[in-house]
Amino acid sequence: MGVGILRILNRHDIKKLEEYWINYNENIKQLKYREWELMSKNSDDENSGGGSNSVRQISKPTEQLAIRILEDKLHQNLTTVIKVIEQLYKELDEETQSIVNMRYWCSSRDFMEWEDIAFELGMTRSKVLRMRNSLLDETALLIGYV
Repeated sequence: MGVGILRILNRHDIKKLEEYWINYNENIKQLKYREWELMSKNSDDENSGGGSNSVRQISKPTEQLAIRILEDKLHQNLTTVIKVIEQLYKELDEETQSIVNMRYWCSSRDFMEWEDIAFELGMTRSKVLRMRNSLLDETALLIGYV
């Protein structure tokens, strides 16, 4: 992974960063819904019914949509988080991908504790947590969390 972060993540930071991984699929759905909302917005025609002497803005719906999407903070944040998680996951070694799959991307009934993940992978709990911390440090760095 990349360069380490100079600051130590506290437990609240860890919880929030883990939520990004846990909610990855939900964030994709939320992003698609947000895109639909932005595309469905009515045009901002403030001069409806204007007379022949009125000044009208030339309608450029594609440009207006692009600007709306680019200026939308929720869309920007979701896009960043999703892209970072996808990029990091592709770059992870097999063991760290297994940790992500067992801890974050499983159904709630298949959720595994750190001790169980360590046993499954044949390593210590502290090594698994160091790998998790490295993943979360890199996530925080790439999304601009810290």
